[in-house]
Order: sequence, then C-alpha cells, then structure tokens
Amino acid sequence: MKFRMITNALLLLLWLTGCSSNDTPLESEEGGMGNLSLSVDINEAVDEVSNSRSMSTADVKINIVNAEGQTVVSYNSINEVPESIELDAGVYKAVAVSTSTSLVAFEAPQYGGTSAEFAIQKEQTTSIALECLLQNTKVTVDYSDLIKNQFSTYATVVKSNIGELLFDKEETKAGYYRSSGDLNVSATIGTGVDQKITSFLIENIQPQTHYKITIDIDQGTGKIVIDVDETLVDGGNHDIIVTPIEGEARPDYNTSIGFFTKEGKLYDANGMEFHPRGVNNAHFWFDSGNRLWAFNALSPIAAYHSNSVRMVWQTNYNKESWNNVEEADQLRNMFNEAISKGLVPMIELHDVTGNESKEDLLKTAAFYVRPDILSVMKEFESILLINIANEWSGKNTVYRDAYKEAVIMLRNAGLKHTIVIDGSGWGQDMTPIFDYGQEIIDADPQKNILFSVHMYENYRNESTITTNLEKAVEMKLPLIVGEFGFQHGGTADNPIQIPYTHILSECERLGLGWYAWSWKGNSGGVDYLDLSNDWEGNTLSDWGKGIVNDVNGLANTAKKVSVIN
Repeated sequence: MKFRMITNALLLLLWLTGCSSNDTPLESEEGGMGNLSLSVDINEAVDEVSNSRSMSTADVKINIVNAEGQTVVSYNSINEVPESIELDAGVYKAVAVSTSTSLVAFEAPQYGGTSAEFAIQKEQTTSIALECLLQNTKVTVDYSDLIKNQFSTYATVVKSNIGELLFDKEETKAGYYRSSGDLNVSATIGTGVDQKITSFLIENIQPQTHYKITIDIDQGTGKIVIDVDETLVDGGNHDIIVTPIEGEARPDYNTSIGFFTKEGKLYDANGMEFHPRGVNNAHFWFDSGNRLWAFNALSPIAAYHSNSVRMVWQTNYNKESWNNVEEADQLRNMFNEAISKGLVPMIELHDVTGNESKEDLLKTAAFYVRPDILSVMKEFESILLINIANEWSGKNTVYRDAYKEAVIMLRNAGLKHTIVIDGSGWGQDMTPIFDYGQEIIDADPQKNILFSVHMYENYRNESTITTNLEKAVEMKLPLIVGEFGFQHGGTADNPIQIPYTHILSECERLGLGWYAWSWKGNSGGVDYLDLSNDWEGNTLSDWGKGIVNDVNGLANTAKKVSVIN
C-alpha cells in the first residue's frame, strides 16, 4: 500500500499487540504427566535495512500457559528452554514475549508470538513449533537525491503519543515503535527564509510492518512531498493482529504521553480506563545492601495477578549502602523490572508520613525535580504514577496551598504524569479532598490529579467506606484506596477489624483502584499485615489469600494495563 500526500496532522495511541489463535480448544486425557518438545524460531526477515540490530535469543521470554490462562512454566530466554518439558496432562499454549521495555527507540525490534493450543497426553511427548514475529512497527526515513544534493540541512521527526525519534541527514538506522494508533511525520528542509516544513499522518500503524518513508521536493511547486511505502515484513500476517484499541480522547489541556484523569476516572496512554489493583512493596527498606528482597518480589507480586505496585521510597538514599549504585539507576532498574512483569509502577516518598509542615512537603516534592531524578521520571512518563508524599497530614487550607505549590513545582520542571495525592490525617481523612480537591485539580495546568485514601481503623464500619467512596465518585474526584489492611489499631488483645472485603467490593462496584498494604516486611506489632509469609511468595498469609482469592480480589478483578499487556 502506498500513500502520497502534502498535509499536516498528529496524535496517536500506542500499545504492543500480540498473536492469537482461533483454533477450536483441544481436549486431553486427564491425569498423569506428559512431555513437551518445543522448538522456537525468530523470524528476523527485515533485510531491507542491513544495519538493523540482530535479535538475540536472550531477548525473548517463553511461557507455557494452561487453559485457565495461568503461566505454569517460564523461561527467561529461548536458550533456557530444555529439550523436554514435563507437564501435567492438559491443554496449553506456548507464548513468546519480548523482554524489551522500550516504547520508542532505534534498533529495538521486539519479537513475540503465541502457538496454537496443544494437548499434553499422559506418558506421551507432544512436539510444537513456536514462531516469533516482529511485534512493533518498523520505520525508516530516506531523502531523495534532489534534497541530498541541494540542501545541507534536513531532518524528519516521526512522533507517536509515547515518544518521538529524529531522523536527521546522517541517520540510517531503523526506528521501532509500539504498534497502535497513528504516527505523525514532520519534515524540515533547509534553514532561514528558504526553510520548508510539512507534516503527514500515517494512520492505524500495524506491527510486523515496515513503513519506508521517503522525503522529496516537488519540482513544480517547490513543496515537500512525503511518500510512505507500507511493506508487510516477511512472515507477518495482518489477519492475526489484534485490532488497535480506541480509547477515551485525551483532553486538549493534557499534554502528557502517559496516564491522564478525566471526569473522575483514570485512563492509560491508550485512553483505556485503568483500575489499579495491586500491593505496596517496601523497596527502600529492603533492597539496600545485597538483599533486593522487594525487587525480586515483583515477580510473585505479578504472578498473583497484581496489575500495579506502589513502591516505597525515601529521599535519604546513600549509594554506599546500595553497592555504589547511583540512585537514578536504582529507580530505573525498579521501574523497568515492574514494567517487564506487566506492573504499572507508582513511586511514593515516605519521608513526611504524618508531618503537617508545608515546608517539609515542598522539600519532599523537590526530590522529583532534582536533575538526576527528573531525568528518570521523564523517561517513564508513559507508564509511571507519582505519589508525591505518603500520608502528609497538613490541615485545612495548608493542605490545599501546599499541594497546589508542590504540583506546580513538578509541572514547571516538565513532569506531566498523573500525580497522586494522599488524604490528610495519616492518609485516612478525606475531608480536605472533598473540600479542596477540585480546586487543586483546577490549579494544575495538566488537570491530572489522582487522590488516594488509606483505609485503616477510621474505616471500621462498612457505611463509612461506602459513604466516602460514593461521595468521591459523585463529585468526580479521581480516587484510589492507596493503602488498607484487615485490621489496625486498638490493642493487642482487641485489634480493630476493618471490613476489607467491603472495600474490595465497593471499589469493584464503583470502578476504583486499590493497593493492599503490604507484600512483606512489616514489624513493630503490625506483622499481621504481611500479605506473604516469605519474600518469594511461596506461601501467602490468610490476609494475602483474601486479597488474591476473594471474589473481588486480584485473581478475579485485576486487568493488565493496555499499554504493556
């Protein structure tokens, strides 16, 4: 297919689609064990650009998924797949997933695919072939001889809603984009009064597709002409590609490339409504030294169906206690690991918990605009949520004015993320959210605020839970339950019980997100709030089993965010 046009347009929504099978489900003999012989092939047929990076077998993770959609065996690379895999008799699929978290980058092809369903029979070996195809969109830009001979300066920006790449006169590498929505191609030829600029919209981009863009000058009119040759990469098949989703339109005032809030709801970069369902995880306290306990716990947290994780952090980082790893690198590693597990990361700072000083809140907020940290925040704008401060408890207009100032500080530094703001009173008091929430939103140039309530002993009654959550929804104030437990406060002999299953059911009914406190590491008399009995998630506590298995728990209600599915 070929496009030829002189025009101007922009905007897109991106997500990485995968392969699917429409085969009729198979049946197998129940009981016993059988074996799988799996061969995996990467179809790298992208010879049009000879300097594209060669795909490594270490860049693709292999999962064996049962009929219930659960991953029963996982290999971090193709090289780790053994000659024979022992499985319970049943029906399965093999799924290949790129380990790359790149959204937009040069030389960053991502490969994946899904096999047809296959049955493992008792005491038999089943042989299956899994082909990995290009899952993102490939783009190259070339210039006509006329431009190369007559102009010394020329460049083209190819932009998506996730990010952009600059193809200047020296650039010959291929760019790779998450595949959905549109691409805006903007070409600039020459300088000064002779400069020519035009744009062209490539609509509904597809994976397994190479868009060969050629920039030329029409000698009759002197205008820039953009040609796009759409070539299906060898091995690709548009029939098996999931249709790109069409989500809620981003408001004009919101210029983020990530999450946004609108009419009291939270949307991802594709405009798909997102309900966070996850846990709190204490990275700052348990990842220093050689432990990495919280970091490694991201795997079981994801395995128990979380779609997001709230990451505890503080501002007093000392790299000598972290194997001399720079703080920015540590945060980058955490975010990348969460994303690779399908988790939306939310960072929060614990320094001013319970504090009521405006100055202290602003000092905490300044952490995010520190040059090294700011760079990391911007790098993950498409997927990161920023919870300014845990349970800062300023009262009345101090709460309002301090958060207004903190939000503007972040916006002036170029942070356009969804900003999460906890309630006052150790996170439990929603009064300032109701009194000043809309005013705080209106003062934000991006109008991209998500409020958070922490539900502990103040929410011992179901009616209190329902009344507060319903009021936020009625007022169209975007809200999550950022922390909660099954008991808290009271005495050791008579602890206060919190009807947490009611929190789960009301959040499901009202379309609100939640994060249970917390995966592991609680002490000081609140050890009972550990969701898991060990960091590896081998056994869950009763509290953890409830959060995972309740009818409104993680296993039954958490849906992965569309941009990293």
